[in-house]
Amino acid sequence: MGGKPTGQGRTLHGLNAHRISREPLEARFAEVWAKENSADKRAPLLAHLLSDGSNNAMPPIPSERDWLVANTVIQWLGSSVGQSFLEEVDDGWET
Repeated sequence: MGGKPTGQGRTLHGLNAHRISREPLEARFAEVWAKENSADKRAPLLAHLLSDGSNNAMPPIPSERDWLVANTVIQWLGSSVGQSFLEEVDDGWET
């Protein structure tokens, strides 16, 4: 049920990866997140998100657990509950 390591300390999917095959929006969120963290970039987006800002040239290397948690949350945003959460945020936002 958990993700599988890619060999670089990265986990491919979140805890509910089995849902990706039947939930297209969850799959899309996971796909775009994976693209944003692709190996062809100098440092993955997650590394920058975990950085304290003191050394952006060398952000920390995310642990396998960091990847698993981040991937799970990103995929969750594509679920019906995650979408309800995003709608609630959007409804309360004033520009």
